[in-house]
Amino acid sequence: VDLATLAEDALDAASMEGLRLEVALRPARINGDPVLLERLVANILDNAARYNEPDGKVVVSTDRDDHDAILRVVNTGPVVPPEQVNALFQPFTRLHDRSRHDGFGLGLALVVSIATVHSATLRAAANPTGGLDIAVRFPLAPVLESPAPAPQAGRRCHGAA
Repeated sequence: VDLATLAEDALDAASMEGLRLEVALRPARINGDPVLLERLVANILDNAARYNEPDGKVVVSTDRDDHDAILRVVNTGPVVPPEQVNALFQPFTRLHDRSRHDGFGLGLALVVSIATVHSATLRAAANPTGGLDIAVRFPLAPVLESPAPAPQAGRRCHGAA
């Protein structure tokens, strides 16, 4: 599946009202379950919207390097103490002063589980001015080359019958 297409689909379904959105999606093919992977992207986007501020910003990008496909989501929002970032990925953990009060604190915990199943690595850092910078690196799908047609030895053309 293409990580950029998954991100585009998740963005189409996301609620980003009142937020400035910057998007740079480059194709990056990965192996995996498209439903789970779209849920991973959707949960990260939902977190970026929930833990934001009015007229805040969400930056979403997909890219690839020689080995990995990368999803990155950066948002503005309240300052997160760096020592609390890892705790946000534990079940039932959420910041106390987010703008909406729905949800159970399972979104980022599910992201960790889906990333693990797909052999992805997750990195999250607190932005000094507020919000988070989350990057998920997936192994690239191997490029399958079309096999050359096999020569058909011994075949003779006898003309039209």
